[in-house]
Amino acid sequence: MNKKVDFYDSHLHLLGLGYNESLIDLNTYKSIKSIIKIKSDKDLILGRGWHQNNFEEKRYPTKHDLNKLSSEKPIIFIRVCGHVLVCNDKAMELTKINKSSLQIDGGSFDFNTGVFTEDALGIIYSLIPTPTKADIKEMFIKGNNILLKNNITHCASDDFSTIQVPYELIIECLEELYNNGLMQVSLYEQVNLPSKELLLDYINKGYHKKKFNGFRMGPLKLLADGSLGGRTAYLNEPYEDDPSTRGIKVFKDSELEELIYIADSNCMDVAIHAIGDGMIDIVLNSIEKSLMKTKRVDHRHSIIHAQLANRRQIKRMKELGVSVIVQPVFLNSDIPIIEKRIGKKRANESYLFKTMYREGIRVGFSTDSPVEAVNPLDNIKIAMTRKSIKFPELGEFLPGEKFTYEESIECYTINNSWLSYDE
Repeated sequence: MNKKVDFYDSHLHLLGLGYNESLIDLNTYKSIKSIIKIKSDKDLILGRGWHQNNFEEKRYPTKHDLNKLSSEKPIIFIRVCGHVLVCNDKAMELTKINKSSLQIDGGSFDFNTGVFTEDALGIIYSLIPTPTKADIKEMFIKGNNILLKNNITHCASDDFSTIQVPYELIIECLEELYNNGLMQVSLYEQVNLPSKELLLDYINKGYHKKKFNGFRMGPLKLLADGSLGGRTAYLNEPYEDDPSTRGIKVFKDSELEELIYIADSNCMDVAIHAIGDGMIDIVLNSIEKSLMKTKRVDHRHSIIHAQLANRRQIKRMKELGVSVIVQPVFLNSDIPIIEKRIGKKRANESYLFKTMYREGIRVGFSTDSPVEAVNPLDNIKIAMTRKSIKFPELGEFLPGEKFTYEESIECYTINNSWLSYDE
């Protein structure tokens, strides 16, 4: 007799899921020449979901492409990962970006192509109208309903960074929604507070200890680097297909150390987005330094993604008691690019999720939706087969890293519950 599984997705963007419903879905377009024929009557043309591997042209779109769509309206097309966007000249004109504009820390932009990465996205995002409180609530309800349709009854979600509003407004919206019975998914909020001032404000107001109906405040969530596909994940050695870069560090090392220590010393866990091996080293160093001061033994610190964690780093995670929140479904899009980005040798020490599991590290599964579809079954299928559903002809990637069905269910339920103190 089959038993229905209630899944727990340990890292996604619930508000982002609902927000995406109002955007142009660029994942459905198979060429750059097709996206520049998009029709929109809106004053701002906003879309998300493109991936260069899905395009016939096998390249990033540029401002020159988007200028053909419109030179009068600003256009913002966000890559599927959420770490890269491309915009047209009108968008840069309205945000006063020109050839002489200075770069910012933690991000980059290229005036010649219109490509922006990481913290530089905020410059262009300033063009997006701020949603009302009613809009935010509607987005949460849409996200809640999408999860329920996929048998996801629990989630850990980063919602403070989805739109540019005060974090307390997000909490206020959630309180009203849950108190009025409009949300059914149990929510563990991964609080994205990327500055000392914001984090201390949150702690001093006691939010990390407050009780809420239907949702809870969880770990400090920080985006420490970018994505492999966008070449913004921070590596120890340069990218194979672009030796001019090692990726982007969103924080200075000292800033990251301080934020982790503030959280840890206030009995808050941390859940740090780190994809590149270079950033994973920095995050582990920061956690170790903090634990040496706080002496916490009951923490549930974690690294989100950890795609390029090598065997040395995995052993160190085990020693420090650091868990991982991983996305096997990322292989769906990444198998065609892994070796191109980092070469064969490093590729053979990447996406080692089963190795982590064997080492006794607590491994939780998630989708990072809307980066990837929230459907747990695709995630499990890829965890078990190590094959891309999009590109099955490319075969198995490191087949020794396959999970069994039972192990996959464990990572999607028991382990994720443990990560949120919900055993």
